[in-house]
Amino acid sequence: MTRLPLLFLILTTLLCSAALAQPPQVGDTLPAFTMAPPALEKDARTLGLPVNHPFTLADLGTPYALIEIIGVYCSVCHQQAPDLTRLYKRLKKTRLDKRITLFGIAAGATPMEVEFIRKKEYPFPIIHDTKFEIYAALAEPKTPFTLIVDRQGKVLYTHLGIIPDFNDFFKTIQEMVQ
Repeated sequence: MTRLPLLFLILTTLLCSAALAQPPQVGDTLPAFTMAPPALEKDARTLGLPVNHPFTLADLGTPYALIEIIGVYCSVCHQQAPDLTRLYKRLKKTRLDKRITLFGIAAGATPMEVEFIRKKEYPFPIIHDTKFEIYAALAEPKTPFTLIVDRQGKVLYTHLGIIPDFNDFFKTIQEMVQ
């Protein structure tokens, strides 16, 4: 009889701790994960990666990564896409793209869906997460979810939802990566 209450207590504790899991916060280190090869060869080249090879954050050629977690069918993500496009171009123009790599991870998207949205509205690389593995490793944040991390996965910045002021965000990026 004493084993049953103990088992119940253990299971309850595990379930509660899983329910309290939250998306990464500043100061956390991301769990190790491997990303699928980019669906587009040009995205692999942009990221400085071999074509058709999975990769990790440590494989990127810059010390920092700005990761945008999106849903292909997320209307808020599509609403923010033009601002991210302008940010991507601004990073390139100011050569900050040599210090920080901007890419998206499309939760649940297939390679075909990524190809479609890349051609339609995202000029920067988007990685497909067809089986929601990365999304699950990040505690399934609502989208869009923005992170800045270093190559070891240490989280330096997070934002859930639309970033209200991209000029301020750009200044934050400048300060972080210099």
